Amino acid sequence: MKSILTLSSFLLMTLGVSAQQKLELTASMPALANDTIVRLWNAIDKTTDSTYIRNHSFSFTKPMKEGGSIYILQVGNSNPEITGLGALVYLDAGKMNISGGTSFKDATYSGSPFVTEWIEMTKVMDAAVADIKDSGSLLERIGEAKTVGDADAIASLEKERAKYNEQLLISGKKWIAVHSNSGVSAYVLNALLADAIYSREERLAIIDKFGPKAKENQITRMMVASLTGVAGFSTGTTAPAFTQPDVNGKPVSLADFKGKYVLVDFWASWCKPCRAESPYLKAAHQKFKDKGFTIISLSLDDDREKWLKAIADDQLTWTNVSDLKASKNQVALDYKVLGIPANFLIDPNGKIIGSGFREGMLDARLTELLK
Repeated sequence: MKSILTLSSFLLMTLGVSAQQKLELTASMPALANDTIVRLWNAIDKTTDSTYIRNHSFSFTKPMKEGGSIYILQVGNSNPEITGLGALVYLDAGKMNISGGTSFKDATYSGSPFVTEWIEMTKVMDAAVADIKDSGSLLERIGEAKTVGDADAIASLEKERAKYNEQLLISGKKWIAVHSNSGVSAYVLNALLADAIYSREERLAIIDKFGPKAKENQITRMMVASLTGVAGFSTGTTAPAFTQPDVNGKPVSLADFKGKYVLVDFWASWCKPCRAESPYLKAAHQKFKDKGFTIISLSLDDDREKWLKAIADDQLTWTNVSDLKASKNQVALDYKVLGIPANFLIDPNGKIIGSGFREGMLDARLTELLK
């Protein structure tokens, strides 16, 4: 598989967003009843904005400092699936205008490029599964069949589900390939091409090919943080400095390795997925240790004996450090580690150039860097 060049680090690119980067959303529809509340829910960070309808219209103006995201727009307190006065929309800095129609579904949408991309995507993906009615009901029926142990029904329904997934996959892959710099592609990958269709590594590989607009949004940040267990840094960010004691109690600093490519690897003796990565790290270390690469494994253990035993058992011959403070390890906090295994690749100048490398991805990346 092609290497993941930037993983969660690039997904968290700091935009330096100015005050001008804001969303202006306006709607004017005959079906909007005056004095009714309108809520705008951010599905990623769970924040909510609200306003009221005046003259059958409403508007929202809000800063978009964190990039685009997926939102739920709801008019009133009734179920929008029944009233039609609600919509799922991708919003970003710029303008969206909604007008006409008796519901959001038959209204006209215009504004910034992300608006056109969102409407085009919904048409394409809806058409892709037009012959499969109510995919949600399909999942419920599969669940019911499993509950009663109806093997024949399960097999039949799973075939139908596979057909649905195949149609989504074909259309979704095509959409993303053509719109790799669209924030809407982040929604397609996260919501429509989920784990049942793409594996973790495949999703990371797709994200790696995203353009800036597709990376610089809340959906992509959330995806990669979830997939890699890390969140917090942009490509080219200076790696946080640290000093930790090694297995002999000697202080070791990241600065000691300036001039080399360094993988800072967060793990623990009790973490089975971490231990499963050891063979891949050993292979990469053996292959590239004489070409300017090394590893600093930083353990989140709190038991010294278990830590040392795991190092010996897994034959981790590179630098191993830990303050044995487990989840309170300050380096893990500084690197904003959400879960382990987690790692960051740092270049000879001390800049973060990637993170979340698993299995053979590190070997592939180092092969590119250390030809």
